[in-house]
Amino acid sequence: MNQLRILISGGGLAGLTAAYWLHRNGHQPVVIERAPELRRDGYAIDFFGTGYDVAERMGIIDTLAGKQLFMGDNGAVAFVDEDGKAKAELKLDAMRKVLDNKYLPLMHYTLEETIYDAVKQDVEIRFNTSIASVSQSADAVTVTFDDGQRESFDLLIGADGIHSNVRSLVFGSESDFACYMGYYMACYFVPHNEQQQATWENYNEPGRQAGVYNSDRDGQSITLFIWQADDEGYVPHAQRAQKLRSAYEGMGWITPQLLDDMPADGGDIFMDTVTQIRMNTWRNGRVVLAGDAAGCMTPISGQGASMALASAYVLADELSQTDDWQQALAVYEQRVKPQFDLRQQKARDFAKQFVPGSEMGVKTQTVLMKLITYQAFSGLLKTQFVGDSFLETAALHRLPQSSGNVLGYRVAGKLHVTDYQTLTIGIEEILKASDEVRLLLQLDGLEGIESGALWQDWKFGREYHEKIAKVAIIGDKRWERWLARLSSPLYAVESRFFHTDDIDNAWAWLRS
Repeated sequence: MNQLRILISGGGLAGLTAAYWLHRNGHQPVVIERAPELRRDGYAIDFFGTGYDVAERMGIIDTLAGKQLFMGDNGAVAFVDEDGKAKAELKLDAMRKVLDNKYLPLMHYTLEETIYDAVKQDVEIRFNTSIASVSQSADAVTVTFDDGQRESFDLLIGADGIHSNVRSLVFGSESDFACYMGYYMACYFVPHNEQQQATWENYNEPGRQAGVYNSDRDGQSITLFIWQADDEGYVPHAQRAQKLRSAYEGMGWITPQLLDDMPADGGDIFMDTVTQIRMNTWRNGRVVLAGDAAGCMTPISGQGASMALASAYVLADELSQTDDWQQALAVYEQRVKPQFDLRQQKARDFAKQFVPGSEMGVKTQTVLMKLITYQAFSGLLKTQFVGDSFLETAALHRLPQSSGNVLGYRVAGKLHVTDYQTLTIGIEEILKASDEVRLLLQLDGLEGIESGALWQDWKFGREYHEKIAKVAIIGDKRWERWLARLSSPLYAVESRFFHTDDIDNAWAWLRS
């Protein structure tokens, strides 16, 4: 494998994770971060799913577990009434059970610091550095830094968050990709409340929510405010305190005290819109995006941190599979983008329940919270937040023999909607340069099609059966022969079955 020198813009979760795996896979990453040092701000995150899987592979789960929030048996997320009495309470132990004990409530900075500690001895990290311009040639991507220095790299990864500088310089204005979801959010540190030992308390009124929980620092708690508002864009620091006071004027519970404890100058108040980033592609020549820069999902999804690690891991993994970096970037997008899209759609579906706009909506939210505390309904939580790791559940695994207009996959497990989307993106990539696709499917424990994907299967066959010139089905079971016979009218112009031991002839047939 050729060693690539890769510049990573952004020293956050996606950037540091990419650096870790790129270095481990034999490449030479360089990380730049515009901040002068690691930030120790932000809010709590739910860490589970694919990101948890990646962290396990990095060997950092034990470290993270020792720094998790809400330690002890009483950890919970509660929705309270005006007097602070819990109306609905979700125990964190119940969440862990639903998520197969792969769940950690963490401060964002805790996860970031832990990954930084795992990579800092091996990778060059330049703080207080950003990019002023980017140019590309056939051989390199050249960046001009903010100090005027120029440097060339094989690839540039934009892992610099929702307001990505790389995305603006290479792909276009943020406004071209930003999809405002109708809310603003804010958080800041306040003095510790002795009554909040292990509970994240939230209080709702129509169109606005206030919450507070203890951080992992002695004597310190953190607020979280989310409210419905028109999109007014960026709020300067000097205006943030007044913005919050106006939005939360007259709100009950302990909100007045939380506002009184607010930093007056706004300098330590984090405030931003709740906005998704949605893009048709994450690639432009030698430049590729990862994490929130590629597809911010917002805190409503509960998976921004997890998918930052996931996207970085898969990008580094694909760059370790081939010397063809263009193919690696394409396959990375094919594997990950459907997973981002799915979670973004889940977040959009959930948004109105997250901060209800009416009294009836607030009451409905309380009922739903109570329902998911019952074991019979706990699966709803996992389904809503897509709690499984897609590194484990994805049924399609692209085969390295794929080249030209021949595309091959090992198929293991149950096919989901995201698998069809991965396949579709791969086929469309080939159709940009060829009139037809030749497809190989090596069945290695196919368990059928998820019910929600049956419609996707029908649409796939209707759209591509005339564009797939040949399909080779590889297997050793009788029903797989039957599937090959069905494939000709349904999925391809011509189909043929090959025994597992005859896979070399299948590749030859497809290329003939």
